[in-house]
Amino acid sequence: MIEAFIENTNRATSKEEVYQLFLKALNNFGYDRTIYTYLTDQPDLNKEAEHGIVTNYPDEWMERYFSSDYIKNDPTFKKALIYNGPFSWDSLSKIKEFTKIEKQIMDEANEINLFSGVGVSIHGHFGNLSGLGIASSYEKTNPSLDTLRKLNALSRQFHLAYSDHNQDTVEEKKIKLSAREREILLWAAEGKSDPVIAELLEIKHSTVRFHIQNIFKKLGVNERTMAVVKAIKMRMISPSYIGFPYKG
Repeated sequence: MIEAFIENTNRATSKEEVYQLFLKALNNFGYDRTIYTYLTDQPDLNKEAEHGIVTNYPDEWMERYFSSDYIKNDPTFKKALIYNGPFSWDSLSKIKEFTKIEKQIMDEANEINLFSGVGVSIHGHFGNLSGLGIASSYEKTNPSLDTLRKLNALSRQFHLAYSDHNQDTVEEKKIKLSAREREILLWAAEGKSDPVIAELLEIKHSTVRFHIQNIFKKLGVNERTMAVVKAIKMRMISPSYIGFPYKG
């Protein structure tokens, strides 16, 4: 199965295809949630550190994670910075006792149906660090050593194949909107209000506001019209095209 995954991702023609192949492979092990992160800047890709480059973690969790600045205290993130390889979330509490905020983060992840978590830290050349979080929304198990090593192999191949399609040229803009942010901005360009966008995308109003605020920060604006105008000018969105699929 891993050999087939390597062959298929090497033949993939886009990073979106690589991601979908990865999700399919994870399902064979009972996992259906993942998040991919650049823990540090990636000079060879012309990429800056970014948490959640691509993810299908629940929007509610991502909103809470960023708004509460959990990244500073997330024990899985701390572990990934110093450890090269796979580890289960459960193993972290056995190494040392969680602080109050660390325990809160892990408990809240479980409450939002992120179970049986696994982290995979990938230490590359020149100190480049990347990582993946993998979880199940329905199965509570403690992954075996064999499973951890197989997830490690899949994750490292995903990282290599995804990176092949994720390199920026020096001329490309540094401002990057996520697929969800572009989707929301497209609907905003059509004159849809936040509550209407939330209904269209079947997400919470607060989640739309969360993404809108992120858009403002990235584009350096403080209101919707300017955000739409700037995104169109920079060719980030095309209002005549609504409804592209959201991948994570």
